[in-house]
Formats: sequence, structure tokens, C-alpha cells
Amino acid sequence: MDDLERQLKATMNKRIRLIVTDGVFSMDGDISPLPEIIRLAKKYNAYTFVDESHAGGTFGATGKGTPEYFGVEG
Repeated sequence: MDDLERQLKATMNKRIRLIVTDGVFSMDGDISPLPEIIRLAKKYNAYTFVDESHAGGTFGATGKGTPEYFGVEG
């Protein structure tokens, strides 16, 4: 998260910034820290894109993936 914040600070002069992450990383099954990523995205006015190819159908109460799992849908 420290490096992500440094990158966001370094690109404040850009019109659009996009944070891209997997919801669940396939090699180890690590879950992306979405609440922290979203907090930084809001703080630095960036968009967030989550690749749910490994989490859809398996994470969240109804299988909607990591945003549902963390309660940060939308």
C-alpha cells in the first residue's frame, strides 16, 4: 500500500489514473486488500478495476466476488 500511495502521489498531474488488481491472485490464493486500495483511490481521485476471474462464484455471500466479500460493492 505504501508503494501504491507513492505512485498515486507521483501521478497527481495526470487526468485519469486507474488502479488495477486481481480480486484473488491465482498462484497463491492471496486476497487483494480492496478496502485499503479503495481508500487510496478515493483519497487520490483514482479509479479502481478489479479482475474477478478467480473470485467470481467463490467469494462473497452470493458468489459476487471480493467486492461483495469485503462489502465494498459499487
